[in-house]
Amino acid sequence: MSIPSQKVSSSNKQIYQRLKQAIDLNLRRQIFIAACDDLCLRDCLAARLQAELAAEGADSISRPYPIDYPRFVSLELDVSDPNPWDSIAAWLTQHPLPRNGGSYSRLPGFQILGAEHLTRHSPAVQWSFLSYLRDIEANLQMCESTLLLWVSRPWLSSIEQSAPEFWQWRTGVFEFEGEPTPAKGDFGHSEDFGHSENFGNLRDNGDYGDQLLKYLKSSEESSIPDSPSPIPDSPSPIPDSPSPIPDSPSPIPDSPSPIPDSPSPIPDSPSPIPDSPSPIPDSEPATTDSKSVELADLVLAAASQELEVEDNPASEDNFLPLQTLQYIALLQEHECCSEALALAYHSLGNYYRDRILGGDSSPQNLTIAIRAIEQVIAYLELDDNSQENQPLTEECARLISQLTQNLTQYAEESHSLPPISDLINDLGTFYWMLSRDRTQQHNAADPVSCLERSIALYLEGLNRTDADSAPQTRVRLNKNLGIASADLARYQDKTENLQQAVAAYQQALLDLDPAAEPQQYAAAQNNLATAYWNLAQDGQPIVYLKSAIAAYTQALCCYSPDREPLNYAGVQNNLGTACWNLAQHEPSELLLVRAIDAYREALKYRTRELVPAAAAATYNNLGTAYWHLGNQFQQKQARTESLQQAITAYEAALDIAGKLDRTQLTFDTWAARNNLGLAHYQLATDLDFGTNKAAQTSHLEAALHHQLQVCAEWGQHLNDKGLTYGDKLNLQAPPNSQAADSRQTALSYIVKTIRAFYSECGLQGQNLALSKVPGDLLPEILRRL
Repeated sequence: MSIPSQKVSSSNKQIYQRLKQAIDLNLRRQIFIAACDDLCLRDCLAARLQAELAAEGADSISRPYPIDYPRFVSLELDVSDPNPWDSIAAWLTQHPLPRNGGSYSRLPGFQILGAEHLTRHSPAVQWSFLSYLRDIEANLQMCESTLLLWVSRPWLSSIEQSAPEFWQWRTGVFEFEGEPTPAKGDFGHSEDFGHSENFGNLRDNGDYGDQLLKYLKSSEESSIPDSPSPIPDSPSPIPDSPSPIPDSPSPIPDSPSPIPDSPSPIPDSPSPIPDSPSPIPDSEPATTDSKSVELADLVLAAASQELEVEDNPASEDNFLPLQTLQYIALLQEHECCSEALALAYHSLGNYYRDRILGGDSSPQNLTIAIRAIEQVIAYLELDDNSQENQPLTEECARLISQLTQNLTQYAEESHSLPPISDLINDLGTFYWMLSRDRTQQHNAADPVSCLERSIALYLEGLNRTDADSAPQTRVRLNKNLGIASADLARYQDKTENLQQAVAAYQQALLDLDPAAEPQQYAAAQNNLATAYWNLAQDGQPIVYLKSAIAAYTQALCCYSPDREPLNYAGVQNNLGTACWNLAQHEPSELLLVRAIDAYREALKYRTRELVPAAAAATYNNLGTAYWHLGNQFQQKQARTESLQQAITAYEAALDIAGKLDRTQLTFDTWAARNNLGLAHYQLATDLDFGTNKAAQTSHLEAALHHQLQVCAEWGQHLNDKGLTYGDKLNLQAPPNSQAADSRQTALSYIVKTIRAFYSECGLQGQNLALSKVPGDLLPEILRRL
């Protein structure tokens, strides 16, 4: 067996130790991502990890599983079908859990290697890997212990953007330093990394692990600290969401999600599609007959499911789709004109469109509506391309009369059907809604293909408009094109798609009269500003943020706070955040003051009684803006006033948040409480307080209280999740890595505050501070002191 040879730097050793300690916690559902571009280093670290964990497991006296069962298993990703869940399931099938005293042993941890080889395969294979990762919630039973996924940095970025479901479940991300190296041409690591045929081979790895440990331990003489280094003396407060500026987090706009004009809003919990086909791309032509059969099958399946549901009595409405299918079959049998068939399919599509508008926007209903409108368009185009108009037979005329009387609201004339550009807009919107399906079924529609189809349809609809077309049609198509393009930017080609969204919104605004349609104009400006704001996160921040501010300002000119208070407040909040962001690139006291004014204006309508979660987020952003104003641009007295205002805003945010469920919040309350403690600490150590010992002590006590509160809430968070709260756990990252960062920040602040007690109040002050520290934290605090 070959031994990986790689010199490990001091920083990489620290990262490795943190990773190993996190895995050592052996908690449920730990999902770690390790990024390393140097494949030799990656192989070395992965082998060391398996060897060390295996060695610890063999030395443990009170192990809950037999010695022959591994504690940590390495698996190579099958690039032909890169499904990590199948790889884990296959291993567990080949190696059933042994029983220990009548109960099954705990699952081993798994590390997955080989993702770097996917770059040499087709985009379809690469996308399938991301799709498998998005299915994490359906495979959580295989993540009861630990999953470690090794990827390169480009794949790390792709996972964050294109597999948000997996990214949200991550416990921690560990990025190792190293220059990129090409992937090996073969995948012959199975004997080194866990594809052993039996447990005997796994145990043989012990000799190799001993050799590797000796080599690695001798490669660096520097020791690894048990805890992170103290934070700088003047850290920035941590607001509710990350920003594009490293080490300088910022508030983020509410990220308004633009809604297409038609046919319906986004459902919160759409139903799954039973055996629904994927959207048919343009490159797969299908005859109207084959599509008709497919559509009929879908309608029959839906009707059967509804009739089988208990407490759902059959009604005339349930049979309308079936009756329409009968008319369609008769029209086809008598070879009636294409216009009649288009009218019949439009009637069927309207039935499901109405259900979607009523809130039942399940993937099943969306798929049937899509197929019906595709048939309408196909028959209309067939009618337009027909060289001869066949006269209606008596039977066809009778069938069409019955159809228009019984099943549609339209008359017999051809102009009863809407313009084809409106049909194409509806079709594009249904595809867009289908891309928002989050039911995670194995046959769920691919969001990227749905969005690409939606965009193509909106562009086609625009191509079919001309100077005589209604301006509202162009507005609707352009606005929806912008929305779909912005959505696609979350998956691929971010800058290109956002720029397309900007262009579409700008075209829509050209056809909108702000005086006649103020609400539509304001919504389009808000969506345009949000697209600019997202572009600013990846490049040219000053240019794009200024454009975003201009667009948000235009939107506010058309939103009336009396008629639409929440929309008006949302745009004010977003304007404040854009101004705050710009101030990080172009330091300006005026920009921060403008951000504060916008947040305060938003809070007039975003009240804690009406929308408490939104009010808490805006108060948190207001506190951050005041903190920056106090620390960067003002004299002593004004600085003190700004820090006091920041304290008031953070206290309001936390007071509201304390009455809500954490899932309702859009900002990190632990970070907000750390920021509140930091503001108190800065006031206490300000020279202006040097002669006011009572105020100084009061602020130090408040700072220590909030810092300790972060640690206490972190412990409660672990208890709520049923986790063990012990000394070893206290030092490591819990399943919520953001919470772990806040706790480590709080510990560093606690040390600084205790030192400030000593500096300002002497030994008596330090003893007073230490007396407030809980016993389980004292060892770590004293070690840092």
